[in-house]
Amino acid sequence: TRDISKTVDTYEQWKKTYPRDTVPLDNVALAYGSIGQFEKSLANASEAYRLDPKDTFANQNLAGAYMGLNRFDEAKAVIVQSENKGLTFTGARILYLIAFMQHDQMAMQQRLESVKGKGIREVLLLLFKGEGEYSQGKVQAARQTFVDLMTLMKSLGMNEFAAGTLIAQKQVEVELGYSSPAGPTVEKALAIAKDRDTRAAAMDLLARTGDAAEAEKLAQELAKEFPSGTMLNSAWIPIARAVIEIHRNNGSKAVALLENTRAYELGQGPNSCNYWANYTRAEGYRVAHDGANAAAEYQKILDHRGVEAVSPLYALAHLGLGRASVLQGDNGKARTAYQDFFAETKDADPDVPVVKQAKAEYAKLQ
Repeated sequence: TRDISKTVDTYEQWKKTYPRDTVPLDNVALAYGSIGQFEKSLANASEAYRLDPKDTFANQNLAGAYMGLNRFDEAKAVIVQSENKGLTFTGARILYLIAFMQHDQMAMQQRLESVKGKGIREVLLLLFKGEGEYSQGKVQAARQTFVDLMTLMKSLGMNEFAAGTLIAQKQVEVELGYSSPAGPTVEKALAIAKDRDTRAAAMDLLARTGDAAEAEKLAQELAKEFPSGTMLNSAWIPIARAVIEIHRNNGSKAVALLENTRAYELGQGPNSCNYWANYTRAEGYRVAHDGANAAAEYQKILDHRGVEAVSPLYALAHLGLGRASVLQGDNGKARTAYQDFFAETKDADPDVPVVKQAKAEYAKLQ
């Protein structure tokens, strides 16, 4: 049912009944990480690790929690230790993200080579590669990476993942300023898979491209079909409805719709909010001309790079902070934020709409 509260309660009770069993510790650590509660995730992963240092899931969750807390050296140390123990957890995903943040192209390439032919591991790193390229404005390179990624997923029979990836790519392009109807992408994705996650992603994409009627229709269908799905009903449907209100210039209503998402924001992993709740709330505040609160939401993203280091929303949060600072009349802070955005996108293709728009806005600040 994906009821997170029930899931957490079940594993917390299991822990009390069987205190030396690592299974509930591993699972509840993962659950806490998915809703951005990294201190709790770390505590449970640490206990599982103490009970069994060779528990692959404990090592994986421990490294993930450290990433969520921006404790990157400790995350890397866990991975090195797990490699020394000969565990199946290689940490290639986290090592790639750290290399990306450090602009270490050689290390990124080494990680990509290390997962060649290894199924889901190769899929995830190719996804990170494409997202990272988009975040740097390297749109042409990113599009080719996503072509390669779709080909790989098709060969592996990963239909649901492929459908979701198709929509995720379009979501990113929309945020980068590429405006074209979502209909063809949604139709193509739903022809591949019609599972809950693909339909929820389609709902969000339709909202972001201004198709309120179709987005709301999907929202109502999903809510009725999956009434106990926590992330669906408490995060993704409110986010989609907030986006619709932003398109209608109702920033305050958008912010109000997102109040309940605060308990689930900045989570890691599949179906988690990552930065989307904060970014959408920030945009709502900005539309409502509330520069201070908009800036605070963009800053939350910038303060949590380890949640999803390659996300284009991280780079865009710099731009958002600049725009929010202008609303506050703080042109000095705005210039710094714009410059940070330009640093993130210094190798961008020359025709990326959001970069061109940002440069035009920055010129007016001089």
